[in-house]
Amino acid sequence: MKKLLSMLLCLALVLALSVCGVAEEDWVKTPGEIEKWDREVDFLVVGYGLAGAAAAVEAYDIDPTAEILVLEKMPVELAGGNSIASGQTFLVPAQSAVETVKTYLYNCNRPNDIPDEYLTWLCQGFADQLPWIQGIADGVGYEAGYVGGGELKWGSLVVEFDTFEGSVFDGCSAHLRAKGSTFENGGVWRCFAKAVESRGIEVMFETPAVSLVQDPVTKEVFGVVARQADGTEIAIKSEKGTLLACGGYENNLQMQRDFHGMDLVYTAGTPGNTGDGIKMLMEAGAQIWHMNNQTQSGGFWLGIKVPEHEATFMRNFTMAGNSWIEISSEGTRFYDEATSYHRQHMKYMEYGRYVDLPHEKALPVDLIFDEKTRAAGSIASQWLSWPTTTEGYMWTSDNLAEIEKGWIVKADTIEELAAKIGRDPEQLKATIDKWNADCAAGVDTEFGRAAEKMAPIDTAPYYAVSITPTLVATTGGAKRDTAGRVLDWNDKPIKGLYEAGQLGSYVANLYQNGVFLSEAMLSGRAAAQTAMGGASEVKAVAAEAAKVAWADAADGDYSAKCVGLHDPFEVIFTVKDGKLVEAKLGEGKENMFMTEEQFVEYTSAIIAAQDPNVDIVAGATVDCQAIGTGINEAFAK
Repeated sequence: MKKLLSMLLCLALVLALSVCGVAEEDWVKTPGEIEKWDREVDFLVVGYGLAGAAAAVEAYDIDPTAEILVLEKMPVELAGGNSIASGQTFLVPAQSAVETVKTYLYNCNRPNDIPDEYLTWLCQGFADQLPWIQGIADGVGYEAGYVGGGELKWGSLVVEFDTFEGSVFDGCSAHLRAKGSTFENGGVWRCFAKAVESRGIEVMFETPAVSLVQDPVTKEVFGVVARQADGTEIAIKSEKGTLLACGGYENNLQMQRDFHGMDLVYTAGTPGNTGDGIKMLMEAGAQIWHMNNQTQSGGFWLGIKVPEHEATFMRNFTMAGNSWIEISSEGTRFYDEATSYHRQHMKYMEYGRYVDLPHEKALPVDLIFDEKTRAAGSIASQWLSWPTTTEGYMWTSDNLAEIEKGWIVKADTIEELAAKIGRDPEQLKATIDKWNADCAAGVDTEFGRAAEKMAPIDTAPYYAVSITPTLVATTGGAKRDTAGRVLDWNDKPIKGLYEAGQLGSYVANLYQNGVFLSEAMLSGRAAAQTAMGGASEVKAVAAEAAKVAWADAADGDYSAKCVGLHDPFEVIFTVKDGKLVEAKLGEGKENMFMTEEQFVEYTSAIIAAQDPNVDIVAGATVDCQAIGTGINEAFAK
């Protein structure tokens, strides 16, 4: 009787799910379910971020006659995965520093240690792969450079956890950019995308893989079923293997709740990362790791979510104004909000260890500011996050357009502002009064915010914008070996199945700047080498002797059109006897975001060095980059 009741209950549940319209995706199919293979290729790559692009390039270079196919979930204009929205740094340690870097990354990963052989392979690979990267870049008109704008040089490092043993080592933080420029949003992925295109490798956009095809007994993976933009499904067989390089689960709130306990979180990267690869891997019997590290490895960043965009903007790392605070669900401040936490990927110290910022526990959180901060500069990052890097929206420097859109709430009084954002007016007024009193005294009595970053919130109108945790990456996925092979729960490779990039990353806890992109290239290449049974020829590209743009220019003035954050502005460069002797502003200087003092500082450094590749001025990144690019264009004419 009980068995009958159980069967009836199951039947009722199935019927209920059907009535409610809940559909279950079949993430793994058997070969017997495939009536015919619609395509047969030599090597199949799922995901067109940096890892997928690097793997496709390596596979082609090993065997140019092989048929390589890349499947990408997003449309062509939104491809690139998280790599296109990242800060573009990849890490290059010196050969002499491999053991030191290994010690440092070991300390970053603790307490989630990975096998020692994996860490050795990772660090050695980071040190070895620069000539290969330079060879790929040179072939498509790109070059490697220091993130500050100059040429690659040892010591130009961004080290995030400098108290750890091993944090001092020779190396550099590099990025890729089109030759002649100083920086390029998405430059690393765009370089490899050009390499894919130049090799004629086929990419099918708006075609996500929805099922692995796997033998139920041997567990061998033969290919995938993919869904095209019109909804039709095609079966694709891969002779040498299938590589999953389709990212994490940042944009899947249910998975965030299930695996990381998050109540509300968004992504600042691609909206396409919804955990598809993880679902396929789980159903295929892969060993899963790094779904819930001690911290969110890439950090909880401070997002500004607006209805018009699926991914978030990021609150500016360094606010231009100082008359602002953040308040928690209780209407009070809850941490020192002005520290540069982005230098440790949004971690702060608590009980002797680095932990995520407290926003997830403090929700809802609001950024409160006054007219002084509104006019001082953009409250959102103007170079990071998906809506900017990929969809092309630039948050305005005066924030007025965003106020007009309703993204920022405006009110004439603190009490009115509180009512508009659903806060207790008396509580918010008390919090502002306490803040203003501390500003007058020059001491933050609650959280020790630096005095130079404190100013009273006392100039109407007043403003508020909601702040939510936002993710740049997750590292969960299948455990993989150094050959890129996916492992089962017995640490045995699943034949025909590979993995690369963020999906199943070796980053097991704290993230060091540059590791994700370096790992994406290294792991994508390793998987391709294993599947194709070889390695491509590494072509070291020697740097040409540096020759400044104005070296052969006749004496006189040269006009450069510089495109920064707003309309173009003109910079006039004066050359005498083959040297740059003066730089001054011409027409449109009101369009320049940087101050005239910052302009003088930057151009004086160029003149002193007789080199356009000097370090950018803090707080004026985009305009410095525009001037650097303008120099080359001016003298190229």
